[in-house]
Amino acid sequence: MVKTTIDLDDELWKKFSIKVIEDYGGRKKNDVIEALAEAFVSTPEKTIKQALEDWIRTQERKKSKSRT
Repeated sequence: MVKTTIDLDDELWKKFSIKVIEDYGGRKKNDVIEALAEAFVSTPEKTIKQALEDWIRTQERKKSKSRT
């Protein structure tokens, strides 16, 4: 695991943070960024939207399993 710093526009980061919290709950920004990076390097033919949809399905399966 590596920790890194990236420079983003403040307003962009704020919008991204709000969107992630609204869609996936708090403390999920790292998970979303990691899913996007993984999709980018492993399957470059996927769009960002497809990568996020795959990640969402994985999260929903995990939630379903933990409820049973």
